[in-house]
Amino acid sequence: MNNNLNSEHPSDLPEDALAKAFEKLTEGRSSLAKAPHEDPASPRMPGAEGCCPELDEWPRLLGEEARPAEVNALLAHAALCRTCAARLRMLAADASPEEAAEVGRLASASRGWQHNLAAELARTPRHAQHLPARQWAPRFYLWAGAGLAASLVIGVALTGWWQHANTPERLLAEAYTHSRTFELRMPGAGFAEVTPETHLRGSATGRESAKLLDARARIERHLENAPENAHWLQLEARADVLEEKFDPAINILDRLLAAGPATSSLLVDDAAAYFQRGAATGSENDRATALEYLRHADELAPDDPVVLFNEAVVMEDRGQVMNAVETWNRYLRFERDPRWLADGRRRLQALEQKLNQLKTHQSRME
Repeated sequence: MNNNLNSEHPSDLPEDALAKAFEKLTEGRSSLAKAPHEDPASPRMPGAEGCCPELDEWPRLLGEEARPAEVNALLAHAALCRTCAARLRMLAADASPEEAAEVGRLASASRGWQHNLAAELARTPRHAQHLPARQWAPRFYLWAGAGLAASLVIGVALTGWWQHANTPERLLAEAYTHSRTFELRMPGAGFAEVTPETHLRGSATGRESAKLLDARARIERHLENAPENAHWLQLEARADVLEEKFDPAINILDRLLAAGPATSSLLVDDAAAYFQRGAATGSENDRATALEYLRHADELAPDDPVVLFNEAVVMEDRGQVMNAVETWNRYLRFERDPRWLADGRRRLQALEQKLNQLKTHQSRME
């Protein structure tokens, strides 16, 4: 019987071919039903017990990808099993007019209902789908890389901030603010009241602040690699002024000014060294040199509050009261730090009172 089925079973079995094969199959079952070994009361034929295929295997007979061996096996089983033969008969039968009409009356069969369903599905937001583990891996590495890059950026920013906050210039300015021992200002330093001197000029008492010692160590390390670098030499001279070592500071700064260019920063540092040495030794020449350097720095940077502050202090020390008043007024226009601004106003008021007293005394003498 299988040979007969194979002879009329094409590679792609359509529905009409399946119906013809089913008719031959039923004829074969009718002949087998008359055999003396059949028990009509049993639902299955001999040899078919426990071998029924799954329900989803029968629609394969109508599929285009059905293989001849599978089709032959299913038909051979249906020839021996009444239940499977009934399933095959239902699969091969066409829909009755009543069934077709019933299906046609369903709302889902109309084109309008199908169009509305498609539009509704198009408007439905898509929910995030759970990706398999192999697709999560690239995203994990992407987020991990982004986190690592952000950590590196934060680390570089913190390192840059720390280095900027601990440069030798900043350390020297903080050492000046921590212990301000003279009236002249130092670039970048905050306001502090002048404290009395506790040691002699140029002596070592071991009382230098930790910031000054740290700045000195950093400057020396740089000078070991570049002993003629003008920037580090200027900072070394500034540290010498804070330590009241005025002679080596003046030697360094005079050499840098002679080599050029003469900047307002170099002139301010050299003027401070000369003025402090003149105040310590009573040298009029040193204090006059300090005023000369500050006037030159004023020409180079006429809006620098540090230059104007120091120039007004030295002018007052040299007895140039009118010039000092004019310089203090200029200073108040450019200073932005409120504490240094208040100190400038206080000094100007004291100088104006002194000037008024001199004028009153002069008028009486006249």
